[in-house]
Amino acid sequence: MNINAKYFGEISYEKQDTIQIINGLFGFESYTDYLPLSFHDENDSMISLQSLEDETLSFILMNPFMIYPDYNPKLSKQDLKELEADSPDDISFYVISVIREPSNQSTVNLRAPLAVNALNRKAKQVMLEQPEYTFRHIIGDMLQKEGEPC
Repeated sequence: MNINAKYFGEISYEKQDTIQIINGLFGFESYTDYLPLSFHDENDSMISLQSLEDETLSFILMNPFMIYPDYNPKLSKQDLKELEADSPDDISFYVISVIREPSNQSTVNLRAPLAVNALNRKAKQVMLEQPEYTFRHIIGDMLQKEGEPC
């Protein structure tokens, strides 16, 4: 199969490369089928989550552990059940980001990450009950707290 991906142009993919987001993303509930495309071959630090239902729709996701190593999202039993996960260890997390100039002013949503069952490719955007996580964390502030230059 092929798609004209927003950031990558014409891409060939197989069904097993896709993920299905249960109930879609918040505000985009009618879109459930996506193709994750990594911007970096060597890691999943930044991903384009390309809609397969609307080629103009793509979200920039980041691996939260790369920018905030202490991130510790806790899923509810209901979330694990919906994702058909036997263990929290089967789940990968990604956060939706808003890219700005300068880049250190970009933000990530740590409160509502995308939880992906790596085994069956089912995903769900979850709402964490942990008050330390908000909808807009500035990346530059997070990196400074970790002692890294921005």
